Amino acid sequence: MSPYFTDYLHYTRQLLDGSRASGERSLAEYRQRDITPYLQGDGHLRILDVANGRLRPQYTILKAAGHQVYGIDLVNRPQLSWVDMGYRIARWLYTTKLGLPSGDGAQTLVCGDVGALPFPDNSLDLGISMAAFEHFLDVPQVVAELYRVIRPGGLVWVGIHLFTCPSGGHNLSFTGIPLRTIPARVDPWDHLRQRRLPFHVPLNEWRRDQYLEMFARHFHILKHYCAVREGEGLLTPTLEAELSAYDRDELTCVAYIILARKEP
Repeated sequence: MSPYFTDYLHYTRQLLDGSRASGERSLAEYRQRDITPYLQGDGHLRILDVANGRLRPQYTILKAAGHQVYGIDLVNRPQLSWVDMGYRIARWLYTTKLGLPSGDGAQTLVCGDVGALPFPDNSLDLGISMAAFEHFLDVPQVVAELYRVIRPGGLVWVGIHLFTCPSGGHNLSFTGIPLRTIPARVDPWDHLRQRRLPFHVPLNEWRRDQYLEMFARHFHILKHYCAVREGEGLLTPTLEAELSAYDRDELTCVAYIILARKEP
């Protein structure tokens, strides 16, 4: 049996009960609230979803809203394996729970490298990304490419799963989103302390202010904030003292949002 079998069961339950869809809908509402004051024209945008992932809920939400949306990811390659079939079912569950039309919109999914975007200069109105930047091993290159393809006056809106939050090591079993409990025999913030648990996915380990500084090198920062928190009940005074190299905001922020504009 796969070591992730229990995780898959938890994830499926969260899809079926609608909690996953609810979280994605909330993020979409945050994004719409943030970008609306800066939109011009009829609001129908040319959007790039950077590292859209196999489930691509935000891509689906934006397409259903009538935008021209492109998704780029190395996973955007047609496959016929049982894993791909499982993701097809998961995507169907997402769209059903979100109340959106079914369909993958494969004609605007690009299999490509986020560090070498196959789009012309100044050709897109909005670049988005959700829970992907923490996995990029060359963040400066991805930000530079985003700057190149976004038109003057265009926006970027990214949500980053911060490495410094309790689930930032991406190596804990699913217990809810945001994380509310730590599995037995696991110390909170292990990935910042003893590192007894191995990492299972690439992580750049960047901190909040590193991301902010990198985006500020290219874009004008309009807004940045923590959208979702976790672990506040786990952060005892003793732990906070041990992790004094990080402030409380970093240690409890699971979804850090940056909204920025490419100046004309």
